Amino acid sequence: MAAVVVGAAAGCGPNTDAYAELQDAMKSHITNTDHRPVASVACTPHVHDTMRGDTAHLRCLVVFKDGTSYTANAEIQNQNSGGRHNMPDLYSWDSPPQK
Repeated sequence: MAAVVVGAAAGCGPNTDAYAELQDAMKSHITNTDHRPVASVACTPHVHDTMRGDTAHLRCLVVFKDGTSYTANAEIQNQNSGGRHNMPDLYSWDSPPQK
């Protein structure tokens, strides 16, 4: 997995499901960093939250505004383990294929 983003997406809060925060992070990162405008991201399973130190594995369909798409393996890692507390989730996913 190439892209790694620490979760703290704007507008997301404690009542936002983890998979929705991942989708927002992917859409923003791929659009702004990879310069490939994303129309939508849909990830499954719908993960509400991860337990301390756990990692959730998801599959995400990314649809670009030009109509092309790709499926990415993605992860949501809860970084709160051992003596660490109040750490944001860490998101990672497969990078889009080259144009």
